[in-house]
Amino acid sequence: MGRSALRVPAVVMVIAALSSILGSAAPPQPSRTVETPTLLAASMPVDQVDPRPPRIPQATPSAGPSRTALLPAAAARPRPIPAPAIDAQEVVLVNLDTGRILWQSNGRAAWAPASLTKIFTAMVAVDLMGMNTLVTVPDSIHQLPADSTFMGLTPGERVTVRELLYGVFLNSGNDAAETLASAATSRATFIADMNAKALRLGLKTTHFLNPTGLDGVGHYSSAVDLATAAVYLESHYPGLVGIAATPAITLSATATHKAYALVNLDKLLHTYPGTYGLKTGWTEQALGCLITTSNRGGHRLLGVMLGAPNGTAYAQMPKVLDYGFELLGVLPRPPGT
Repeated sequence: MGRSALRVPAVVMVIAALSSILGSAAPPQPSRTVETPTLLAASMPVDQVDPRPPRIPQATPSAGPSRTALLPAAAARPRPIPAPAIDAQEVVLVNLDTGRILWQSNGRAAWAPASLTKIFTAMVAVDLMGMNTLVTVPDSIHQLPADSTFMGLTPGERVTVRELLYGVFLNSGNDAAETLASAATSRATFIADMNAKALRLGLKTTHFLNPTGLDGVGHYSSAVDLATAAVYLESHYPGLVGIAATPAITLSATATHKAYALVNLDKLLHTYPGTYGLKTGWTEQALGCLITTSNRGGHRLLGVMLGAPNGTAYAQMPKVLDYGFELLGVLPRPPGT
């Protein structure tokens, strides 16, 4: 073996030593699999933070290795959404999806509820009789004031509870309410049941003297109480919700009663897209009263208005609902509506 043969093993040993030194100095290589950060829509409930936009995108950091990223500049603080100017004694706006109040104005004061009373009349009637019971129209309906709202019943006719409920919600018929109140029990006991239901719902500013909503000292409620009752009706009485959403209906004549052509007094069913209830009311003392349920963009709202100057409730309630949908981040009404 010559000198050249001896140089080969020496060169190999030098290369191996260098490789070992370089390998120990290099950092371990990370895996090539890297998670892409996921953008989450963090909901900020307007019921708790009012008013704020409902969704603010936030990035969730991945569990992979730390790496430098460029962050967007901080967004400017959103402009608060101003509440509408409403000329009424009481207003309450509720998110029906959560049951929480979004906004109210003087909503807990006692006020004459007019025919909004009838949502209790309807619930108690269904509790006592269901909807298919046949009842007789009493002579006492002739004692109602001549300026009452009527379904058009005649004493002695026999009609179902369901048919009377159409008269209660569409025509706001006082004759239908009085018939329901004396059908299964005495009128006094029925009214006591209405007050007992209010107590069971935890209502603190509600007391009824009659099933119709006619003015009387000691007959009162509040916007918050009526909103609470309406939310309960919405979730526990789907049959009443469907009746209240009916724009008009003809009840065919039967062997026990004549035909009835009923038209819903609630103008918002025709003028405010998404409206599907609930009850109208007016007396000289109560002024304009309205409970409105509406849906838009997958969200449901309930508005209660008491003591609106005559003829203004239908113009003012859309402002309340628009405000609520804006708080929820729902697009405005279609143009021209």
